[in-house]
Amino acid sequence: MSKKQYENIITTSKKILNIDYTNLTAHKILRQTYKIIGDTINSKKYKTIQFGLLKSIINTGDGKSCESAWDVIQTSEEYFILDMLGAKLNKQEIDYNDGICDKMDVEIEDVEKTYYFGISKLLQVKEKLKRK
Repeated sequence: MSKKQYENIITTSKKILNIDYTNLTAHKILRQTYKIIGDTINSKKYKTIQFGLLKSIINTGDGKSCESAWDVIQTSEEYFILDMLGAKLNKQEIDYNDGICDKMDVEIEDVEKTYYFGISKLLQVKEKLKRK
């Protein structure tokens, strides 16, 4: 890949962050791209931001039940975490039993698992946007 292509990746990722600074994928792409081109300062910066955002989600629970779900504000965060876990999504449904959660049935290395993501904040944001 040419230097120009890396510059385009960086520019595009930063444009995404100008719209949504919490976009985990854009931070990951910047971290990886800066590492490839040898810019350790920016690579470290975006790693710190990416993992800080990620920790702000996974520190909300263990994801093993709706009561202990990982709270998210965007569905993209759910898929980012599942991707980081190497999970293949088999089924997704909303669980109303112990709160409002996305219940994700997945497979990781031929083992079936279920993870829960708290979506009440996400739904609150959507409701606010409807009212505008």
